[in-house]
This record gives sequence, C-alpha cells and structure tokens, in this order.
Amino acid sequence: MAREYVATEALYPLSVLDLETLRFMLAVVSVVVLALFYLGVYRPTHSPFSGWWTLALICAAASSTLLLANGSGLQVVANPSASAVEAMGATCVWFATRSLGARRSPVWLLAVPPIACVIAALPDHPSSNVWAGNGVLFAFMAAGFGLGALEVWRAWHLRRSEPDARQSGEAITALAVSAIAGTLLGLLYAIRLALYLWVGHNDVLFTDVVGSGTASVTLMVCLVAVTFSVSAIGWDQRTRDLRRQAAEDDLTGLLGRTSFLARAQDAIAQSGGRRAHRAWLVIADIDNFKPINDELGHQAGDRTLQAFADVARGALRSSDAIGRLGGDEFGFVFENVQKEAMLARLEEIRRLLASGADDTGHQLPTVSFGVAECHAELSLSEVMGRADAALYDAKRNGRDRVAVYGADPAAG
Repeated sequence: MAREYVATEALYPLSVLDLETLRFMLAVVSVVVLALFYLGVYRPTHSPFSGWWTLALICAAASSTLLLANGSGLQVVANPSASAVEAMGATCVWFATRSLGARRSPVWLLAVPPIACVIAALPDHPSSNVWAGNGVLFAFMAAGFGLGALEVWRAWHLRRSEPDARQSGEAITALAVSAIAGTLLGLLYAIRLALYLWVGHNDVLFTDVVGSGTASVTLMVCLVAVTFSVSAIGWDQRTRDLRRQAAEDDLTGLLGRTSFLARAQDAIAQSGGRRAHRAWLVIADIDNFKPINDELGHQAGDRTLQAFADVARGALRSSDAIGRLGGDEFGFVFENVQKEAMLARLEEIRRLLASGADDTGHQLPTVSFGVAECHAELSLSEVMGRADAALYDAKRNGRDRVAVYGADPAAG
C-alpha cells in the first residue's frame, strides 16, 4: 500500500484528501472483510487455508490502520510497522495457497520480511519520509502475491482433473478468480518496484500509473473479490477433508471398505466391452497375523498393517486402488492392465514383505493373494467370491504366494 508524501498537501489538497479517504476506506473494508471471513469461514471450518487467510486479513487491516498516522508524530513508528505487517501479510497469502496442496510452510519465515522492511526503513528516516524502505516492501509484496498466484493456478489445474470436479464447480471458479487476482497484484507490485527503482516515487510516471491511489483501489477490489472467492475454497478444503476421512481407513490411510467396494463395483461394470477393458480384483491376507497380535501386542499388529500399506502403495500405479477390507484383509483393483503386469506388481509386494521389517526391526510376515478377473455379467459378490476362493487356494498351498481364479467367467 503506497504512501504519498504529506508535504504535497499544500499543492494538491484534493488529491491528498482523496488519498486519505481511500486509506480510510481501505482500513474499514479490511476490518469488515476480516470480521465476516472469520465468523463465516474460519470459525466453522478451521481449514488451514482459511486460517492463513485470516492472518493475512489481520495484517491487511492492521497495516491500513497504521497508515492513517501519516503526517502525525506517530509516523516514525507507524510507517515502518505498517510495512512490516504488510510484508508479513503477503507471506501469509503465500502460505495459505501452499496449504491447497497440503504442503506445510516454515513458520519462522514469517519473521524475515518484517525484519527486512524495518531495517531498510531506518536509514531512510521514516519520521520525514513516508516512502522509507518501500523498495524492499514492494519486492516482498510482489514475491508473496506472485508465488501465491502460482500455487493457486497449480491447484486450479489439479482440481479440474480430480474425480469430484463436477461437484466442485464453485470452488474451481473461486480458484480461477483468486489466481487472476493474485497474478494482477503480483504484477502491480513488480511494476511498482521497477518504477520505484527506475524513476523514483516523485516521478509522474510512478504516481499516475502505480501510485498510492491506484494501489489502494486495486487492493480494495481484490480484497473483496478474493476474500469471498476464498470462502468457497475454505469450505471446499474442509469438505474434501471430511470426505477423505470418511473414505479412508484411519490406521493405514488406504481406502475404507465402503469406498473400496464402490471402486470395485465401478471396475466390474466397466470391464469387457468393445474396448476389451480388463480389470482385476485381488484380495490379500497377511499370513499368520493372529500370533503377532497375541504374542507381540496390538501395537505390533498395527505397525505390520501400516508397513503392508506403505509397501503396497509404493508398488502401485496412481490409477490402481487399494483398500482395507477389515482386520488383516486388503483389496486391490487393477484396471487397464494385462494379467502379467498385474501379477508382477503383486509379486513385487510379496517379495518386499518377505524380506522387509517394520520400524522397530521386527521381520514382516508374508502375504497371500487371491486374484479374480472382473466381468460385467458378474456381481460384486460373485467376483469377491472368486477372489476369496483363489485366496483359499494360496493359503492351502503353503501361503506366501499369488493364486489366480480360473479364467472362465462361467466357472463356479
């Protein structure tokens, strides 16, 4: 948020008055938007995105309020403080966007922009120069908004390709609006920095193109538009977390039974046809799992299940599905893959488990697999029954192996 030098008031009283009005309006809008967003989005969702965005709005409101002290005796403290808080707010915007990809941000980094802005302002005498340290401020603002825009564009692209994209049209539109606004703000501050260093803040090119009035109006518009857009993003993030928790097994992070069976049902329904879509249902059972619980305790059993989940995930494609059916029994769905390639993946999982250990060094048990090919004319229970029969054969023939049900779909 740029600051015009108050000494120009005698020459341009109207423009200064307009600028002061814009500053006051920006402060009021920031406070109102903060209150509405906190009550309407952060409190009910507590999503990481809405939390960081709330902090960014607090910084925007505090910075705008501090700038109202321009021209007073408090200016020497208020202006550097406003720059520090403003730079921190831009960093919070970046952190908010990083949370869309479930990435954690280094909290200590929040201290770097404020400290740099204050250090840069002190040699420029903030008591008489309202532009003290603004070059550094503009750099951090451009970086914060620019990096944030890149994160949102990435989230927008990924969100459009996800299975529930049709159910999340509002959130996808909100991501696009936020990405555009972030891009514009990043460009605005990049241009401000370039002109500030090239022609200086007193040049007419700077004041007319990217002066305080332009920056204040742009920030107000983007603040309102983006905040109500990110409300949809915050709710979408919370909703997706709830759907994920409902769909996943708490212990292993794999699909839960209901979600896995729904995926298996879809694979069966789509199998065959003119495109010869091949799909396979696999049931896996950890060998001799009960003695692990009885002799080593349930924590050891939990570690074994988690180790199996980690090994299996590492051997599968992103398009393959794996879920926990209950206890030590797991299910796999493989689509658009030939039998040999599917068996190779199962053998890789079996081999890794047979030679691996959990995080305490205990040898992992072996695993047996029962495989059945999916056919559209069969029900889910029929395909599951075939995979169970194959699993029984694997157990009966010595465990630690893969058994495939007969290829004839009419076989009983």
